[in-house]
Formats: sequence, C-alpha cells, structure tokens
Amino acid sequence: MTAVTRRKRADAVRNRERVLEAAREVFAEGGLDACMDVIAERAGVGKATIYRSFPTKEHLIAGIAVDRLAHVERLLTEALEDEDAGAAFRRVLVAMAEANAGDRVMLEALRLSATVPELAEARQAATAALERLMRRAKSQGRLRRDATPDDVRVLLSGLTQTLAAEQQHDTRLWRRYGNLIADALGAVG
Repeated sequence: MTAVTRRKRADAVRNRERVLEAAREVFAEGGLDACMDVIAERAGVGKATIYRSFPTKEHLIAGIAVDRLAHVERLLTEALEDEDAGAAFRRVLVAMAEANAGDRVMLEALRLSATVPELAEARQAATAALERLMRRAKSQGRLRRDATPDDVRVLLSGLTQTLAAEQQHDTRLWRRYGNLIADALGAVG
C-alpha cells in the first residue's frame, strides 16, 4: 500500500466523520427534511463525497444511528466492569434517555433497521451488551427477574416518541423519565 493510498483512506475516514457530525447538527437544527447540500456545505465537502459513503439520506441517518449504537454498546460493555450492575444499568439507561433529548435521528433510525443491514447489526450488538448487563444485574438481585431488553427498547422508544412529539429538549425531564423507567424495571442502585 502506497502512502498516497493510505492518505486517501485517512482523508475518506475524516470526511466521513465530518459528514456525520455536520448531519447530526443540521438534523438537530432543522429536522430530517434538511437538504444534503446544507450538510455538504456544513461538512466542507461536495455532495459526491457524501454519496460515496452514504448512497441515500436514509443511509446517512442510519450511519449516525450506527455510531450512536456503537457508543451505547461501549457504555454497556464498560458498565459490566462496575461492581454494582444495578447501579450501572440505571446509569446507562438514564444516559441513553438523556442522549435522546433533541435527537431526531434515532426516531427515524428505528424505522430503518430493516432496510439498512449495518443498522440492524449495530442494534443486535447493543442489545447483546444490554442482555449481558441485565443478566449480571439480575444475578445480583439488582433488577427485576422478568425485565428484558425488549422492555428497555419499548419503554425508551415510547419516551423518545412522546417527548420528541412534544418538542421537549430539557435533559432534566429526560433524565427524570429515564430514572422512572429504571424504577419500573426494578433497577436498584
């Protein structure tokens, strides 16, 4: 591999990250109907650069969600190292709820997982990490024995859809509901 090939690949990775960051900002400001031209301008790249990594706007939205789910998977994996799995579960659940405040992309991404394989894979990886943490919390008696990852998904999705529809962006409110969900699932800690 030549230095030119490596530099191009490094540039492509940097451009992809710039596009994702710009898209996050643009979608947060103006919603998912934002024009790709605006995202390209914000990222400082041409539209062709966006389309090389993301063939459609749905793929761009899915790319943002994949990054977010990878972050959630890392949080859950790190939480497994916590001595008190119930407290760790609560902390991650609340962090997930807070992250959804003002995040228009995740609502749309929930609908895309069937059409974008990378998103489905990222959801599966995050769910597997969640299952491991929940299993550990249950074994410590720090979580309801009947609590499931589907319970978390449904409750967080309901929270996200409801508060997003009401245009509630105050993270204190999202944190409160994240804690209420943790309480409902019996998370001790």
